[in-house]
Amino acid sequence: MRRCKHLRRLRRMFENRIDRLERRINEVAFVRDHKDRDIVVSYGTIEALNAWALFSRSFYLSCALGSITERKKIVTMTSITDPLGYAIVLFKPKATPISPATLTSPPAWHRRDEPPWHDPTVLMRICGNLKCSIQNEIINAFSLNLNVFRDLPIVRNFFAHRNSQTIQAVRNIAPRYTLPTHLIPTEFLISVSMNSTVPVILDWLAEMKITAEFLCKA
Repeated sequence: MRRCKHLRRLRRMFENRIDRLERRINEVAFVRDHKDRDIVVSYGTIEALNAWALFSRSFYLSCALGSITERKKIVTMTSITDPLGYAIVLFKPKATPISPATLTSPPAWHRRDEPPWHDPTVLMRICGNLKCSIQNEIINAFSLNLNVFRDLPIVRNFFAHRNSQTIQAVRNIAPRYTLPTHLIPTEFLISVSMNSTVPVILDWLAEMKITAEFLCKA
């Protein structure tokens, strides 16, 4: 995903990526003792959070470009010459570019200095500071308090750093889904909570697509 003049295009790129994950997870979620289940689910979890982080980053950079929402509104915000650098320094004031600006391009920044784009508060704070014309719509998109933005990072952290602390963190969120706390993370993700008809991870992917739609339609 990259910044786009039309947010409809950005949403389609994001949804295509999530749709591929959904298809792959569906292939293993309902097959008992599938040998690739843990590999597919762990990959899907990590990739889902990466996809959302990239979407959030691309959405902000698109808005800074003056993108057009799906309702044909032109997004405006305070004019800045280096939108990425602004976001980085806002959250990491001591960060410096790895190469200076030129006559034709802004400074280059190290990826590790970028803010945690998967966190909705990052997008809301940056756009709020820059007086983005669709700031109210951005806030409304995240006002649903969907589970995915709170819980997906916890499970992703387990798959990236498997230890007793990260597995306990996953088990601590299971009661929110009326699921037993003894489940290992993969079992938790492919279980169906009381208020749903699909596994937890597929619910989360659907929630991300809903939020992306709210943001891009604005």
